[in-house]
Amino acid sequence: MIHIRHTRQIAPGRQADAVARAHEWMAIFKEAAGVDVRVSVATTGTLGRLCTSEDYESMGAFEAAIAKGFGSPKGLALMAKVNQEVRDGTNRFVPNTHHDEFWRDA
Repeated sequence: MIHIRHTRQIAPGRQADAVARAHEWMAIFKEAAGVDVRVSVATTGTLGRLCTSEDYESMGAFEAAIAKGFGSPKGLALMAKVNQEVRDGTNRFVPNTHHDEFWRDA
């Protein structure tokens, strides 16, 4: 089993927007790839962090889900919107704070 964790720092005053955007991605991946993505916010440590997490049977299953989610019409449209927000400086997250962790069962 492969466990993926994506964490990022939410921009000041943007937590509600960031959580809403994460739930948009969650719905796209559920519809396109059947993946259950969980959305969490930090309650200790560095507050203002958001984590999305999902589990896969293998790296191949992860790669297939990524292709389906980001490659779907809704995924492509949301990615274009996010890219425009980054260019405009209206992104919901602090730049360069996205961190991915890949874990496997031992």
